[in-house]
Amino acid sequence: MNKFKKPFLEFLLNGTICTVLIYFLQFHDWIKALKFGLVFGVVMAIFYTFILPKFKNKK
Repeated sequence: MNKFKKPFLEFLLNGTICTVLIYFLQFHDWIKALKFGLVFGVVMAIFYTFILPKFKNKK
């Protein structure tokens, strides 16, 4: 369960921030903003959990 905690928190944090910002700044439509927030949250969770640590370990 602990290995899923960080990706899940990253997903919630990035998805929520992105959804709110996109809603207010661009679409003013909750459905589009939620869809974009979900996709962005998943992408950033994968990036922060799997891709970024590989770059940090190489230095």
